[in-house]
Amino acid sequence: MTDERILAVRAGLIRTLDPERREVECLAVRAGRIEAIGSEGEIGSRVGGGAEWLDLRPTTIVPGLTDSHIHLIEWALARETPDLSGLGSMKEALTVVRREAASAPQGAWLEFKGWDPVWRSQAGLADLDEASQGRALALVAHDLHSGWLNTEAMRRLGIDRERDGPPGGWLERDSNGQPTGVLQEGALDWWYEGRPRPGDAERKAALLEGQAALHSLGVTAVQSVEAPESFRSVEELERSGQLRLRVLHHFPQRFIDSLVECGIASGFGGEWLRVGGIKYFSDGALGSRTAWMLVPYEGERGRGILRLQPEELAADVERARRAGLAATVHAIGDAAVRMALDVLEQAGSAGLAIPHRIEHLQCVHRDDLARAGRLGIVASMQPSHLLTDIRLAEERWGPERCRGTMALRSLLDAGTVLAFGSDAPVEAADPREGFYAALERRDRSGYPEGGWNPEERLTGLEVLRAYTEGPAHAAGDAGRRGRLSPGYHADFAAWEVDPVTAEPEQILTAKVVATVVGGEIVFGES
Repeated sequence: MTDERILAVRAGLIRTLDPERREVECLAVRAGRIEAIGSEGEIGSRVGGGAEWLDLRPTTIVPGLTDSHIHLIEWALARETPDLSGLGSMKEALTVVRREAASAPQGAWLEFKGWDPVWRSQAGLADLDEASQGRALALVAHDLHSGWLNTEAMRRLGIDRERDGPPGGWLERDSNGQPTGVLQEGALDWWYEGRPRPGDAERKAALLEGQAALHSLGVTAVQSVEAPESFRSVEELERSGQLRLRVLHHFPQRFIDSLVECGIASGFGGEWLRVGGIKYFSDGALGSRTAWMLVPYEGERGRGILRLQPEELAADVERARRAGLAATVHAIGDAAVRMALDVLEQAGSAGLAIPHRIEHLQCVHRDDLARAGRLGIVASMQPSHLLTDIRLAEERWGPERCRGTMALRSLLDAGTVLAFGSDAPVEAADPREGFYAALERRDRSGYPEGGWNPEERLTGLEVLRAYTEGPAHAAGDAGRRGRLSPGYHADFAAWEVDPVTAEPEQILTAKVVATVVGGEIVFGES
């Protein structure tokens, strides 16, 4: 959009989130920013006869949504990965593997997502080898924190009886000390880091397709956690003028030296691509029983896996903070959350352009619920995990701890800034599922009736803010994004329903009619 061109937009309702005028019927855009908001008469008088009018009535326009936790290119590439989710047994999974392997080149590396670790007892390594027919194979759990490799994959990666499991990881062995192929946490990184990497052309094509898919869901910004090669791919898309998502990129811990050496701090970048924080893994996940808990899992002796010792995390976070890099700490179990809060409280946030944040906060001890808000730490959470984790949490954490699981209302009432995302490719990159889960607190089967700990539900407006204003605050963009106010980026989406007042079931299937980023229509009406 040129500086001279003015786009005036009508809608059935525009939810601005501007405290001065929360609901209007029109807005005007100039040079990629909101020029004005108001009634049709007010906007008409403001823009005169030279404006181009876009009529989106009777839709409801809301600020563009941000996915605050996504693995952007990994998700874009994984959209083509075969999925075992929904199968009922290891036998069914092996049937799928056998079919896919038969048509794959002999040197292929096969990966399947959605493997259920419960199936481990239903087959052995020999069954995996037979089904994969000489191809390297990895079955990766839904939560991406555990997996099962066949013999050929272990051979290619140098995993044998002489190789020790890494710190913060676990390698299963049989009674003879031979690896069985089952890996958890840091050990699974051997697969991710050793498999062939897609070429630049494949990554670009996947990124463009993924960007279009996000636009169709009303998503205009993402906060991604990936290695530098993904940052480069996004940067190349920006240089070519094809990037139409605002990306805040968090780097894994192992790359801190490079960022510090180059003097790159959180907030570095431009309007499309900026540096976020340093991503730390303090523990694992619920599904793989590796989330680090204060007391053992129900009926077990294990408490999960602690991937970083407190003193190691504290030293690294302090070093990063001195360099201007905020911390982005993965913490799912209540012990991991407490450790992350302790470390971030000690480090403070002096000199940072963006706040520290904790990713997931899935299980929080009641004594810790008020701490993030008090300390100014952002709670980056993914409500759609409720759709898959309710029964698992009840089974593995028990009713007492479950009262502190996905405690959205308690955290918000304690003054915590919520920033919602999907954790794709773990879950679907679909904010409608997040809306539904935060409003209903039930899984896809409708369990439990009446909602799971229903006192933790949010309102539609609160969920919308957690996808808009919350992420803007987390990115240091509170004065530029997250609302439709004069001077803010013209990033918005027109929905066929009002996501603030619609029934949760309506939101699940609601369509986005048009999406605008920087004043440019990137999806829908033209």
